Amino acid sequence: MKMNNLLSIIVTAIKLLEKEKKLTKTTDENDWSPLHYAAFYFWSLRIVKVLLECDASAAYIAETEKKRATLHIAAIRGRVKAMKELVSRCPACCELVDNRGWNALHYAMASKDSKVFVQCLENIPLLVRLGTKKDEKGNTPFHLIAALAHEQKQWKHFLDEKEIYGINKRKLSVKDIYFGDFGEIEVINPL
Repeated sequence: MKMNNLLSIIVTAIKLLEKEKKLTKTTDENDWSPLHYAAFYFWSLRIVKVLLECDASAAYIAETEKKRATLHIAAIRGRVKAMKELVSRCPACCELVDNRGWNALHYAMASKDSKVFVQCLENIPLLVRLGTKKDEKGNTPFHLIAALAHEQKQWKHFLDEKEIYGINKRKLSVKDIYFGDFGEIEVINPL
């Protein structure tokens, strides 16, 4: 997208929001707010900032059925800068989980891009503590990494770096999943 077009979109968004602040919380038929869409698209970090400046509480809007909030969408799309902006303005949004109990770090792992996961851990300190949080099946993000490491070897180093503890509801540890091939990864489509 050309810089002039993006600047025009940003200026238009600011003008609209000055007149109709409630637009930040308006959702469509998919239960997505403008902030969900801004986090979804790569070119719109500035729009994320504008929307949060207008009404930061929009970061807490979640879909009715799947319960995915903006931070989840940004994470699965690998939008680390948008995630950092969301967390810096709305730190409590880190606590939001979807209908399966997945947090933002589960979603960063589900992007299947290990660089995104590393950037989250290195650049967004509040997300680090989510590594021990369990979903409804008792899986931490590292349980899911152990399963993913079977098909994508670049994830293996996350398991070698340190001893990771935790047992899921099937009584499997991270190492059990990695060495025993018991894991499953659900493909998540953010649309």
